[in-house]
Amino acid sequence: MSSRDFRFSEVFSYESLVHAVSGAVGSVTAMTVFFPLDTARLRLQVDEKRKARSTPAILAEIIKEEGLLCCSNFVYFYCFHGLKASWLRGQKSAPGTDLVIGITAGIINVLVTTPLWVVNTRLKLQGANFRNEDIRPTSYSGILDAFVQIAGVEGFLGRTM
Repeated sequence: MSSRDFRFSEVFSYESLVHAVSGAVGSVTAMTVFFPLDTARLRLQVDEKRKARSTPAILAEIIKEEGLLCCSNFVYFYCFHGLKASWLRGQKSAPGTDLVIGITAGIINVLVTTPLWVVNTRLKLQGANFRNEDIRPTSYSGILDAFVQIAGVEGFLGRTM
């Protein structure tokens, strides 16, 4: 695919937007349902001295200590369908082509969403009562503050967790 064959009108089409929004809605639904389980899993992984018990017991402990209030698929689906429309331009898709387009969309997805997942993880761990003294607590006033602090301390290409 040469640069002159690439058409922005096909990447930014209504069909690509519909696929991206449906992927985002699916991701939001999954994150809403599984956020408590992911939080419990993450706390057990990070805090080695926390006792592993049943999931409801761990969640109850987190809620008791910290209170009740303790988008990546959009990028992938948008890139995949936009690149596919631009590359194929109405021709029939082949498995090899879909594989290359999927890999490209996956790379773009990882590059765009990894910083978001780092901030997500740090915000989930904020306010946790760790049993391990080696873990330093963090304090962020929000998502933007977390981005700024992480980028300032660790840099753009710093550690991812």
